[in-house]
Amino acid sequence: MNISRYDCIYCKTRDCSILKNCNYETLQAISTFKVCGAIKAGEHLFSVGDEINDIFFIKKGFIKIESMGRNGRPLILKIVGKGAILGSRINIIDKHTKHTFSAVAGSDVEYCAVPNNVFKGIVTKSEILKQEIINQSITDLHHAETKAANLALKSVRENLAEALLMLAEVYRYEDKNQSFSINFCRQDIANLIGTTKEQVSKILKDFEKEGLIKCTAKKFHFLNIEGLLALANNDQAITATGNS
Repeated sequence: MNISRYDCIYCKTRDCSILKNCNYETLQAISTFKVCGAIKAGEHLFSVGDEINDIFFIKKGFIKIESMGRNGRPLILKIVGKGAILGSRINIIDKHTKHTFSAVAGSDVEYCAVPNNVFKGIVTKSEILKQEIINQSITDLHHAETKAANLALKSVRENLAEALLMLAEVYRYEDKNQSFSINFCRQDIANLIGTTKEQVSKILKDFEKEGLIKCTAKKFHFLNIEGLLALANNDQAITATGNS
């Protein structure tokens, strides 16, 4: 079978995904059945209760993973970007046939989709891919437990510091680049830490006065990573030790 430039083996995103260590046969099988697509910022890739018809690989952009909070507002569980895979854990590991959270585009998103029944067959033939999915499931569970504990035990200031560090990681912030623009508004950040946008705006202003950040609207010109880490890692709070 001929390899085209659209095949997974040539995809730069593969190096930051669970497909990184997969062999040629696995990559070619996924390439054979995948369909590429795109959605605009604000559109849903899927919603809570939708049937799991496809497994999604994110090639470009950012996705907000959301559930509905007790106050009726969405709670952003995490933000994922290039290299993320969605739908695999509950499809391969669990018995669920429907999505238990929503995936909403935080920016324009490009993705590849593989039918879930096809993906299951590919996984059964690849121990490497199966183990990668199990590892991701463990990481996701740890993240969910840690987030729940942090929301209960940390102050809003500490949770906001941690959220900024997470955004810096997702957007690959580096001091030498001086700045980065996010696709998320104050309300999105509030939904990420279970508070109000008014509180977020107030604390961001406080952070600026304290020399922790410099920002204008959605653009962060500077992040004091060490200072934010010191605030987020309060000894009295539970902090995450794994990747999100």
